[in-house]
Amino acid sequence: MIKPRAENNLSPLDPVWEHSIQFAEVMEDEDRERLSAAFASIKRLMKGVSKECESYYGTMATSKCKENEIQHFCKYHGKPVERKLSTEERRTEGSRKHSQVQASQQNPRRSSKDFYIEVSPGTYSVTAVSEDMVEQTYVVDVNAGQTIDITFVL
Repeated sequence: MIKPRAENNLSPLDPVWEHSIQFAEVMEDEDRERLSAAFASIKRLMKGVSKECESYYGTMATSKCKENEIQHFCKYHGKPVERKLSTEERRTEGSRKHSQVQASQQNPRRSSKDFYIEVSPGTYSVTAVSEDMVEQTYVVDVNAGQTIDITFVL
């Protein structure tokens, strides 16, 4: 029968083993500190990038944004997109409101309709069109278990 050599059978009590454990613990502490510093740095940079992104898209008219940009804004900045009108849209919107006032004075308001729609979490564009083809759209970001009420004034 062959017996293994004594130096190959290190027990947890041997000085070599203890030195290895201490070295590993020191390395783990150093690694943990470096990793924490790296993540703190990334977090700081991402916060700055996020603020820049939010301020850029926050000043744009929604009509100039692509659907994926609207989804990004709702998802990562946690805010619904407020519809900002471009100068051209403001002119169109002003004349549309004027014609709506005239139309509402001529036609009595139709009764309202309530709809309940259950959807999965996500970002949705919801549009309503009146009988006289006046269109209104809302972009909403729905979280799990959330209820959102939308009122269209057409």
